[in-house]
Formats: sequence, structure tokens, C-alpha cells
Amino acid sequence: MLILFSLTLFMSAFLLFSVQLMVAKMILPLLGGSPAVWNTCQFFFQGALLCGYAYAHLSTRYLGTRRQAIAHSLLLFLPLVSLPIALSKTGLSLENTNPIPWLLGLLISSVALPFFVVSTSAPLIQKWFAETDHPSSKEPYFLYSASNFGSLLGLISYPILIEPYLSLSEQSTLWAVAYIILILFTLGCAICLWKFSPQVKSKNYHFSVSKQPVISDKNPTWQQQAQWTLLSFIPSSLLLGVTTYLTTDLAAIPLLWAIPLILYLLSFILTFARNPRLPHQILMTLVPLFSSTLIILFLAKVMRPVALLVPLHLVGFFAIACVFHGELSRRRPSVAHLTEFYLWISLGGVFGGLFNAIAAPILFPSVLEYPLILLLALLTLNNPREAISPQKDPPLLQTPQGDLDTWFSQLRKDQQSRKAQKLGIQFNLKTTQIISLSLLFGALLVGFTARNISQGWFGNLFAIALLIALYITFSLPRPSLAIGLTLILLLGQFSLGNMSGVLQTERNFFGVNRIVYDRRGPYHSLVHGTTLHGRQSLDPQRSQEPLTYFHPTGPIGQAFEQLNSSDRLQNVAVLGLGIGTLAAYAQPNQTWTFYEIDPIVEKIARDTRYFTFLAQAKAPFSVILGDARLRLEQTPNNTYDLLVMDAFSSDSIPVHLVTQEALKLYLTKLRERGIIAINISNRYINLEPVLGTLAQTLGLATLQQLDRDLSPEEKALGKTPSQWVLLARKPEDFGNLSADARWQPIPNTEKAPLWTDDFSDLVGVLRLFDMQR
Repeated sequence: MLILFSLTLFMSAFLLFSVQLMVAKMILPLLGGSPAVWNTCQFFFQGALLCGYAYAHLSTRYLGTRRQAIAHSLLLFLPLVSLPIALSKTGLSLENTNPIPWLLGLLISSVALPFFVVSTSAPLIQKWFAETDHPSSKEPYFLYSASNFGSLLGLISYPILIEPYLSLSEQSTLWAVAYIILILFTLGCAICLWKFSPQVKSKNYHFSVSKQPVISDKNPTWQQQAQWTLLSFIPSSLLLGVTTYLTTDLAAIPLLWAIPLILYLLSFILTFARNPRLPHQILMTLVPLFSSTLIILFLAKVMRPVALLVPLHLVGFFAIACVFHGELSRRRPSVAHLTEFYLWISLGGVFGGLFNAIAAPILFPSVLEYPLILLLALLTLNNPREAISPQKDPPLLQTPQGDLDTWFSQLRKDQQSRKAQKLGIQFNLKTTQIISLSLLFGALLVGFTARNISQGWFGNLFAIALLIALYITFSLPRPSLAIGLTLILLLGQFSLGNMSGVLQTERNFFGVNRIVYDRRGPYHSLVHGTTLHGRQSLDPQRSQEPLTYFHPTGPIGQAFEQLNSSDRLQNVAVLGLGIGTLAAYAQPNQTWTFYEIDPIVEKIARDTRYFTFLAQAKAPFSVILGDARLRLEQTPNNTYDLLVMDAFSSDSIPVHLVTQEALKLYLTKLRERGIIAINISNRYINLEPVLGTLAQTLGLATLQQLDRDLSPEEKALGKTPSQWVLLARKPEDFGNLSADARWQPIPNTEKAPLWTDDFSDLVGVLRLFDMQR
């Protein structure tokens, strides 16, 4: 019976996370691959999970476990009407600055029903097991580890075993088959509940598998419920915060978002295990040091070496998640309140997703939610829940044996030992907190600027409200409140970024864009995360000179020189605006159209205080907002002579722009001798074999050039390494470029699976990159 219940929980958790990844893969490319897309999807799934947990709690409360099992057995068949899962993309419109409402609506209509039903399994199956006469039924919380292990395996296996070998339609079909298997497992658990549950079960629950203290069988107080919520909220928010920071500002490595989620699940597995082995008190003592270090590194904009910083942030996150989930495990109630306990945990997870995915981009101009939650985690540890492992009964509970003086002497020694142990723990934690808070205070004072006091008050007020909630809920000492208020105010006014050349920061759904002043040029640059989106010289004589990937001596400069000299270009389309650098190649007899998904980027490119490529363009141009591929479908066929794709999202190209269907669309929009130019300059993904396979499938001619051996003089003039691929219907369409030794066809030996809208494999084209770059 225990195996059946464990397998059911494992299967449900596996399905929960595999469907999240499958649906995210369907949606992510349509919105440019922004980390905010994943955060919004996470928020939706957390909300659906909350609904599932609420159903589990209320249905068992009002129907009773046995009758509820019958009702739930019928509910299991309802999602079959919506399987296999598929997304409806009708009505997609991305002209708005915030596509979150559309994204949430799409998720609700496509996947809400099956996800909701599967999400009910974790609390329900544990509740059913608790009502059986199995010897372990009095403490079913260890089954939560089996559930999280299934989630972990689903997360790890998807990019390694599922995505590289199955198309999205095949994945959806396989998921539907697995759901039917889950129905059978769940029905088996329901039968076990009816067959093996006693008619009258004792309400006197004694925990025999955990050495940690738990709350009694009394109804939880509001403070206990708030503690469960906030102990869940902090790791949930931190999960999305560290993911956004790592994948946007530190290292835009594809699939890096999966590692924090793996660690998050692992912390649940370890802390809710039957016999937890984690050194809880040691981790609690180290958390302040991790928190302060990561906050200082974040504020100081330390970006290198990536090979050290990424593991440091991940280890710090894992330690905090283990401590807070460990506190959750220690504060869990008796099984009479099991479903309620999971309901409050789920609510905390939803609040974390709501804060990071919805509120933070509005409240903070940068990823400030990440250091803020680190600070709140540090302050919350002022009042830890201590637990002394009951290795043996104290002398007062033992029958006195032998001489009473010896017995009293042993009693005093045991009391002193326990007191010393507790004081030692508190002293160590207090010491690391004092050190950490002192370092933070000094670092924040260094970056304090009085002129910034009037900025960011909405974010400050929100952070203060969170601090007050923690202060009341955990009965923190008053000094912690005062210190927290001071540090939050200083954190909101930190302006070291201005001193390092950041002139302006703009944040929206698609990420954080920074305008940076570089004295070496001098230049103005647009940076999105770790990706340079364009650079312009402030020297009037060089202000219209294309720099970075678009330098006149680079591949795209050579292409424009040949095409403009032969008067072949009348209409040019560019997917991805940046700062409008390519407009420097425009000629008076041409018409240019830029497609850009992020309205903030257009705003920055048109701001002549920083960039003037568009303002001084020699040809008329227009900027069309929205997803490039969807907006391009509205363009008449045979319109463009050249289509340039430079649609970066941090450091990766949106997958849906380099599929077979996408290239077929581009070809319909090109004239007979039209050319497609694709910028594949990338640190982590090698798209050359992907485009080679696509070209071979569609019968296209190819040219590619990797321009990376730059002289010191070229680097000093603002040129950066780049790699470009040209596609055309016939080799002669390339003109004189076919005879240029710098351009070579893509070798046929470099093969990759054919990417379509239904199949793509990022893992298969990841580079063995140098983390020090």
C-alpha cells in the first residue's frame, strides 16, 4: 500500500513539472524568451496549485475523507476532454507594454483544468494515507519527499530525455497517456482508503518518525498560519529573484533557470525526509553571511568571474531555502490539519510569484527584489525556532537510581549542557548577524546619494510592509525592526550604478535595459542583461559609424557594401531594433522597416539624448511593435530585398524565429533575389548547424562568416566579434560575396535536427563555452 501511495505522488509530481516545462516551451519563444515569461508561467502554476490545495482542504473538511475520495474519483475524468494539451494562439497581440494578462488568459484556457486536477494529488493522497491503518499513517509528511522527488526527476529529465527526442505534439500525447495511468493509481489509492481505513480513527496523533517538535492537534492560530505563509513566501520569491538575476544580469546561459528550481525542490526533499540529515543550525548560522555577501556583490555590479559568482549565488539560495523549508517542517501540525498546512504553504508560494512576476517590475527599476528578499531572510532569523534533539529522557523523567546526590549532579550537568548548547547556537547566529549587518550598513552608506531620496518610494513602502509583517508574525525584537527599516531605505537609494556609468535604467516585462556611458570611446551603449544591444560614438565625426556586431569591416558591413553598391536594395526589414545601428547603412532611395517586441527599446532608440542613428537615417523608416514573426505575417508577399534578423533576447535568439516554418514565412516576404541575414553571434548557442540543416531541407544557398580575430586597433574603435549567416534561394543571389574568401558555405558535415514549431533542442546546440568570458 505504501508503494502505491508513493508511486501516485511521484507520478502526479512528475506530470506537474513536465507539463510546466512543456507549456513554457510552447510559450517562451512567442514573447522573446524573456525571464519574465518564465516567472509569469511560474506565478500561474503556483496560483493553480493554490486552487488545487484549497479544493483538497475544503472538500475533505466538508465531505469527509471517504466521501471526498468518491467525488474526486469522478473529477479525475474531467480533464480528459481537454487532452492532449495544445495552445491556441488566436488573438495574440503584443503591442502592449505588458502582455501578462494575455499570457495568463492563454494558460487558463489551455492547461488550467488538467493542471488543477493533478495539483490536488499531493495533499489529498497524503490525507488519504493518514486515514488508513498503515503503521506510518500517523506521520505522512515524509511522503512529501516522494512528491518532490517526482518533481525533481520531471525537471531534470525534460531537457535531457524528453525535449531532444520528442516533438511538442508527441510530448502532449505522452502526457495524456501518463495522466490516464495517474487516474488508475489514484483510484487504487481510493480503494485502499475504503478498504484499510478504520471506521473510527483515533485523534491522538503521536509523531514517531520525526525527532523535531511539532504543533499540537489544536486548531492553528493566525500567527502559525502566517508563519507557514511567510516561511514559504521567502524561498518562493528568492527562487524567481535569483533566476531572473542569473539569467539576465550575470550569465544568460540557456536552461540556467532550471538549476535554482532543482535546488528549490531538493531543499523540500531534504527537509521533509523521514529522517532529515541537514545541519539545520549550522545552515542557519551561515545564512546571514551568504545573504550579506550576495547583496553586496549585487549592488557593486560584480559580474566576473562567472564561474565563481554563479555557484556562489546558487549555494546561498540553497542554504536559505533549506533553512526556511526546514523551519516549515519543524512547525508542521498534526495530520488533522495536513491539508490546511499545505494550503498555507501554497499561498506563500503564490505570494512569492505575485511579488516577483507582477509587482517587482512595476516597483523596482532593476532586479532589486532579489537583494531585498535576501535582506528580509537575514532579519527573519533573529528569532529561530530551536530544537534540541531528544537523544534521551532528562533525569527528571527517569526513575531515580542509586545515590540521590549522583542523580541530582547528573541532572545539573544535563541542564547546563543543554543550556550551553542553546546559548552556543544563539551566540553563533548572533555573531554572524552582527558581522553581516555591519558589512551591509557600511556598503550601503558608500553608495548613498541624497538626490535619490525622493525616488523609489513605492518599492520602499512595499518592502517596509513586508518587514512589518515579518516583525509581527515572528515576534522579532524591536532592534531588528529599526535596523531593517534603515537598511531598506538605504537599499532603495543605493546608486553605485550611476557612478559606474549607468545613465538610465528602464524595466518592463521584457527585462531591464540600461543606457551606459563608456569613457573609453566615449560611447553610449544599450545593455540588456549581459548583452550589448548597440553602441554609438559621442565623437561627432564617428557618430554615424556602425559599431559592435555591425562594424563596416565586419560581415554585415561587407554585405551592405556589396548590396548597396549594386543598387539591389529598395525595401529592407530588420527583426530587432536595438539602438537602430543598422539604419546607418540606409540610402535615400530605400525604405526600412524595423520590427521590435519591446516598446522600451523603441523609446530608447528614439531618444536623441543618447542615440541618433534613427534620427539621422538617410531613408524613411517605420517601427512596428509586436512579435516580429506574427507582425511579418501581415506584410504583403514579395516585399523585401533584404531581411536582417538581429532579435536577441539577452544572449539567445528566440527559437520560433529560426524554425522551418519561420524561414518559409521569410521567403514568402522576400523578392526573387532576396537575402536573409541572421546574426548568430552568441556565447552559449551554436546556431550554425541548425541553419545549415534548415537550408538543406529548404534547398537554400548559404554563406557564413565568423569574424573574431580582431586587432587591438579594431577593438579600440568599438568593433566586437560577430558571426553572420546569409541565406538565399540561389548562390548567385549573393553577388560578389560568393567570391569573397571570407565568406564560406555552411559545411554539410555539421548536422543538427530539423527545428520546427513543434520541435527544437537547445541542449543539443549548447557550446562548450568558457565561463570566464
